[in-house]
Amino acid sequence: MKKTIVKISIIFSFLLVTGLIFYFYFPQIWGEAVYPLKYDEYILKYSKRFNIRATLIAAVIFQESRYNSDSVSRAGAIGLMQIMPGTGRSIAGKLGEHFQINMLYDPETNIRYGSWYLKNLSDKYGGNTDYLLAAYNGGPAVADRWLAARGAPAGETKGFVASVKKAESMYVTLYPVLQEGQDVNLRVVVPPQPTLWEKVKKGLLFYK
Repeated sequence: MKKTIVKISIIFSFLLVTGLIFYFYFPQIWGEAVYPLKYDEYILKYSKRFNIRATLIAAVIFQESRYNSDSVSRAGAIGLMQIMPGTGRSIAGKLGEHFQINMLYDPETNIRYGSWYLKNLSDKYGGNTDYLLAAYNGGPAVADRWLAARGAPAGETKGFVASVKKAESMYVTLYPVLQEGQDVNLRVVVPPQPTLWEKVKKGLLFYK
């Protein structure tokens, strides 16, 4: 019995250490599995067209739908960037396009409308990522109240803002292609990361 417990403990410890090493030393591998990227041709196209960060678009898609173009929320938001039909109709009008609700299931259309909306909110809030994300999630009225009170968003909106910002930092690190050809003012600077050998030399097994 004791031998069995010892064997199980050794196997568990081995798997735990292996998992931690994999997590900290090979983020590119697990990162792309956790933070996938699809439709990058549309993301880059409309990032350039509307002058909004491609990494931000990618992060919003991840948070809103996990890149599922058929996603529909309980509130009725549709597609990759979870566009409400009323919002989609309004955006289509601003872009001079005919609108039908089923268009929101089309990846390119959804990304075009969502990117336009992000840019519109970015202009409204002076490029402040927190405010524009709060408005994207809860509506401009939510962001306006937050701005007027100089406070922080609460509840679901607070979680949405934090999650998208975390996701964007991952997309910046994992997918350099999203910043290629971007206006220099839109690029997100990533601090240089130490190599595996540098980590080993410093003796930081669980380097962050």
